[in-house]
Amino acid sequence: MPNHDTTLRYYVEGWLHNMEVTGRKNTVATYRSYAQIHILPALGDVPVQDLTWRVLQSYYEGLFKTHKVASIKKYNVVVNGALEDARRDGVIPSNPVDLLKWPREERFEGYPYNKDEVKKILVMARAIEEPMRAAIILGLCYGLRRSEVCGLRWCDIDLEQGTMHVQHTVTQNGNVLLDMDSTKTKRSNRVLVLIPSTAAYFRGLYAQQKAAGLPMDKVVARPDGKFLRPDGVYNRFKTLIKKNGIDTAIRFHDLRHFAGSMLADHGVPLKQIQAFLGHDYNSPITSKVYIHEELQSGAKTSAAMDEILGDFLTA
Repeated sequence: MPNHDTTLRYYVEGWLHNMEVTGRKNTVATYRSYAQIHILPALGDVPVQDLTWRVLQSYYEGLFKTHKVASIKKYNVVVNGALEDARRDGVIPSNPVDLLKWPREERFEGYPYNKDEVKKILVMARAIEEPMRAAIILGLCYGLRRSEVCGLRWCDIDLEQGTMHVQHTVTQNGNVLLDMDSTKTKRSNRVLVLIPSTAAYFRGLYAQQKAAGLPMDKVVARPDGKFLRPDGVYNRFKTLIKKNGIDTAIRFHDLRHFAGSMLADHGVPLKQIQAFLGHDYNSPITSKVYIHEELQSGAKTSAAMDEILGDFLTA
């Protein structure tokens, strides 16, 4: 039975075990990495009775120097869950997390859509080598997240049917990589229709990787066959845009915003854009009929993006 000497480690492990039963696989894996990297090394052996709000506040204030507040709040989900269990057990009278003081978070605004910068990025993409060419095409033309770019596999692309199934991701927490057979949300798991102007590119990339003897697993693969890490995509993109005279305030994730903005600017309905980007909306897929309709809608979105890219590349 837990008592006043029971450590935070005991409750963290118990909370994670319960999460494995009730939570999504990739969510649990992420929380476990938070615990192993940030929480347990510093606080794991502290008895929960001694874990006052001042102890937690002091630890988090040290992290504020090198971590974003939003990130620390994610780590704190693990601590809060563990201490709530300790409170329920009667080991502590209240949860000290409730007394924590958080600094104000500055809301980050993405880079505003700019047609000239998009054209520069597309021109750059045509000139650079793999794997960043594929990463940029997937981010800007298909609106994939970094985790989706890194996780996309050749088995997800049907070159004959002309579809791309976004269903695998690679997420990162520090040096811990999670290669997952799942996406950020249920709606993020989506089937896209290949954009005609990029279909030939993917056929060529497939043939190129196969001829080079690569394992034919990840689409965005380095010459040695290993996949590109999310931080690798971020860092290489920053280096490339600086080298090519593109505004360095643009992040790789902004390519996803640009994709949505280009479609909206072209008059594509909001619901089609939501489906394309894998955003949640209040129309769940409930039948094969609806899935068929969604693929038909996806074909229209793909055609619209093809028109947009043609305008950019010929302007």
